[in-house]
Amino acid sequence: MLTLLVFCTLNIAVSINVQADQKDPRLPVLFSHLLSIPPGIKSLILEKKIWNIWLETKNQSIVELMKTGQQATQSGQISDALDAYTQVIQQDPNYAEGWNKRALAHYLMNNHEKSLSDIRKTLSLEPNHFGAISGQGLIYIAQNKWSLAKKAFIKALKIHPTMRGPKANLQFIESQEIEEEI
Repeated sequence: MLTLLVFCTLNIAVSINVQADQKDPRLPVLFSHLLSIPPGIKSLILEKKIWNIWLETKNQSIVELMKTGQQATQSGQISDALDAYTQVIQQDPNYAEGWNKRALAHYLMNNHEKSLSDIRKTLSLEPNHFGAISGQGLIYIAQNKWSLAKKAFIKALKIHPTMRGPKANLQFIESQEIEEEI
């Protein structure tokens, strides 16, 4: 009986701390709708819903650190943003959006390899993270790795066919005669 009580208590404690982010049961339905919805306001609303789910957490400290990181990014204080997102990752290494935002901070600081590393971690936690995949494509452009960039944008568009950034970047790559940097 004591074992059952301890097990039930642990299950309750674990369920209280569960965050929505990448394991949320709403995501498969939303991703499915992304594949069939035409470009426009409905597509943007659907995308926003997915981003909101990725950002969800019941950990108030992480919520505050994410706000701090976002504000720092918007005000150009990228090293402060990097610090905030690193703290998020330290608090919850399974929170995909912490890795994704830190990847963005690294990208903005031209730390491309560190950004790619954080993107890989993001994608290991949330394989459908179209934002991270698109970011990967941008890094490959910055590195003149055009074929890898093209593959990344195609992959992002397979998940989110109406996403504007990858579409425009893919069109740019395809319209150019670009030589790969070796």
